[in-house]
Amino acid sequence: MTDPNFHIETPHLYISYFIPSNDAHCNFLVYLYNTPEFIASIGGKPTSITTTAAARQRLEGRFRAEHARNGYGTYLVSLKPASPSPSAPANSPFATTLADCKPIGSVSLMRGDSADSYTAPDIGFAIVPEETGKGYATEAARGLIDYAQRNLGVDAVFGFFEKGNARSRRVVQKLGFEDRGVRALKAFGGAESEVWTLPGMDADLAVYGVE
Repeated sequence: MTDPNFHIETPHLYISYFIPSNDAHCNFLVYLYNTPEFIASIGGKPTSITTTAAARQRLEGRFRAEHARNGYGTYLVSLKPASPSPSAPANSPFATTLADCKPIGSVSLMRGDSADSYTAPDIGFAIVPEETGKGYATEAARGLIDYAQRNLGVDAVFGFFEKGNARSRRVVQKLGFEDRGVRALKAFGGAESEVWTLPGMDADLAVYGVE
């Protein structure tokens, strides 16, 4: 999670690491996590990530630990500029410097490490309100899943979200996920969630620890 040149490129986006030492990354996380849409997506309880220091602690702690444990975790989503920047170094892997790109959200593959955690990760996404409705959540999620399948050996991915969350349902439908109904998920305290899966996953979700 420390390589500033790592990125996944999609038609409109760069998916890269959050860098804890980068104040702009920390400040963006504060902004993203305190939008009404994000707070609603986590059950309506305000986040504790309200300062640059708190964001840096989250990046250095939980985010870095997830990447170290699983080989994947939470990533920064940035919007490509309309044209290459003349300030980009000749040896830059990007069409521009990431500092010139507009951060618009995050995308994640998450798999816990408790006894109740599932053996396949779930996809997550959050886009700032001013950039929603443009297909970026779907594009970022598809880009990350494709990368994980090709490079990390990930062949099973869940989509978990609160029952009735129409926005998340539209994204997983566009990704081609399959509806597996509503279940009380022990890994999330028994909360009822819609469960969607990548095509080709086992019909018996108990294989992955989902009952």
